[in-house]
Formats: sequence, C-alpha cells, structure tokens
Amino acid sequence: MKRYPQYFELNEKGSSILNKIKGESVPASAANLKPEEMLRYIATNIEEDMLILIKNPDTEQYDEYVLRAAVSLMPAGFNPLDKLNQPLTTIHGPVPGYVQKLQTAMNKFFTRLQAHEYYVRNNWSLQTHTNLCAPTGSHATKEESVKIHPLYPSDLDFNKCFFRVEKQCFTRLPKTGADLMFIRTYTTSLMQLREHLTHEQKEILCSAIDGLTGDLAIYKKRIQWGEAAKSFIQGESNGSQPIPKDYTFVH
Repeated sequence: MKRYPQYFELNEKGSSILNKIKGESVPASAANLKPEEMLRYIATNIEEDMLILIKNPDTEQYDEYVLRAAVSLMPAGFNPLDKLNQPLTTIHGPVPGYVQKLQTAMNKFFTRLQAHEYYVRNNWSLQTHTNLCAPTGSHATKEESVKIHPLYPSDLDFNKCFFRVEKQCFTRLPKTGADLMFIRTYTTSLMQLREHLTHEQKEILCSAIDGLTGDLAIYKKRIQWGEAAKSFIQGESNGSQPIPKDYTFVH
C-alpha cells in the first residue's frame, strides 16, 4: 500500500486490502489464515515467485537452510514440489560443480543474511520454447546429452526463443528469522533482443554463450542451441551456416 497506493487501498475498518487492478479484496491480517490460504493470496497479488527457507539444525547436510514454503509459478528446469522440504545442497543437486564451488559460500550467505538487508542477483539462460512455467525442457543431464544434436538457425523460430533472466532478491524476516527469496522472471524473444543490441553487446552475449562449457554447457542445453543462437544474434539468420566440425563435447 505504501509503494502502490493507487492500486492497493485499506478499507475503512482496516480489515481488508482492495486490489484495484483486479477488483478483489484480501485480508489485511494473516492471523486467521491457514498457510495455504496465505500463499494463495500472495500468488494472486504479487508477480514474483516467493520462497521461504528455515534453518534446520537436524538436517544431515551441513546444518543448511531448508525450503519450507513456496509460491513458484515460473520454475525453469525443475518441479517445485521436488524441492520442498529439501536443504540447499539437495535443491542444487543437478547444478554442475555446486558442491565443489558454491556450497560453502551459499550456506554462509543464507546464515549471515540479516533483516532489512536486501541482496539482488541475476542469472540468465536461453530457452527454445515459450513456456514461462517450464519444469522440464530447459536443462539436460549427461545421460540425456548423448541424444541431443546441435540445431541450425533454420531449425528455430527466434520469435519463440527467449533470453530468460531471473532477478532474485534475498532478505530475512525479522520476527521468525526465516530467509525470504523473491524471484521475478523476465523473458525477451531473441528476435526482439537482437533488434536492440549494439554490435558490442552482441559480442558480449555471444562470448557469454561461449563461456558455458563442459558440464554446464550440457546442463544449460547450450550444446543444442548455442551455435544457432550465436549465428542469429550475429546476423547470420538464413540458416545456411553449418555447425563447425569441432563443435563437440566430451560426455
């Protein structure tokens, strides 16, 4: 109500909040709501996905934070139900190199997070489908990679291929000490993106695509769309460019 008073208004009794965009009201207090009801109100009034993680000293893995509640409408490459009640390391199990490179830092970050602090990070990927809710189709395993073949630009409709960015915001709830994570997802078609990128920005994006190597190239499915996307971004969109002969990966 403070940020968007033109859209959200408290009624005279102070018992409900009117969402003027939808013409619907939600309770002003969660005191009498079941957790599922509260999550449903959040999901239908806030654009971001929301995750609540609570420290669980009884977990076997590194005294980690555990995902205890979530509103996840736009997952990319995973089923949110599979992540519920799982510690961070298990949640990130499919991510190549997580244990070796990220586990310790992630655990420290979630433990040191303080109320009224807000940390923002972004990640990106390319997807060759139109699904915002994409529990499958965005990632691949080593076993699946043997059946994946590189695509030509002519294989793809770049109006339906998207540069997908997650803006993730982290903070801690002051009363419970639970960690809160918000995720807003942005998607831009490669057709639209290419029209607005400078030559230098195109080179930066293609360099970032080249930076996805080894197991990460498999996980992100870069082995499938990488060369086709680069060819299109650089303006070689007629589909006549052959895949380089040395474009191979060791599985």
